[in-house]
Amino acid sequence: MIMNVNTAYRFMMNRLSIDAGKFFASGKDLSLGVGKIYSGVLYPQYDEQEQIFVTLEGIVYIITHECDIDQNNIRFFNTEVLICPIIPFDIFIEEYQAEHPKDENKLKSLLSSLAQRKVSRVIYIPQYAPDLPYGGLLYFNQITNTHISTFSLASVKEVCTVTRYGLEIIDQSIENHFLRPKAEDLPLLRY
Repeated sequence: MIMNVNTAYRFMMNRLSIDAGKFFASGKDLSLGVGKIYSGVLYPQYDEQEQIFVTLEGIVYIITHECDIDQNNIRFFNTEVLICPIIPFDIFIEEYQAEHPKDENKLKSLLSSLAQRKVSRVIYIPQYAPDLPYGGLLYFNQITNTHISTFSLASVKEVCTVTRYGLEIIDQSIENHFLRPKAEDLPLLRY
């Protein structure tokens, strides 16, 4: 049996371990920087079939701190913006169902784990209409960069920003994913 997007979304919301209503705000007065979400942003992604990097356009979460990309600060290394592409939840569900049409129990298990923040490499962020009507997934292994000039393109639109509450949840998740102890012991240093 295939779970449709609305059913999957309700399933997630009934298990969500965060307060979705506290997650986002407008952020129109804030500079380009950490916590902001933009749509229409160009970024690279590897195409496994073609074995090349391609340029995609999508919705992204900004990771770089605003002072590190402030163009009023004349200094080296301030033109690349670290981003995490956001996978719209509805797109994820549609693609999952296309690849695994008979695995509803596995999908429910994954959605339950995502809702409870038990998956370190990806977290669910709540809906923000109209750009993320069902929310989205931040997949930390897809973190990449784009040039700051991308944000001046006509296709780029500021969507929103996370609140302090939302930033804390995302920052804790990033820290957990990148700074958790290795599963395997590293060799001792040899002189």
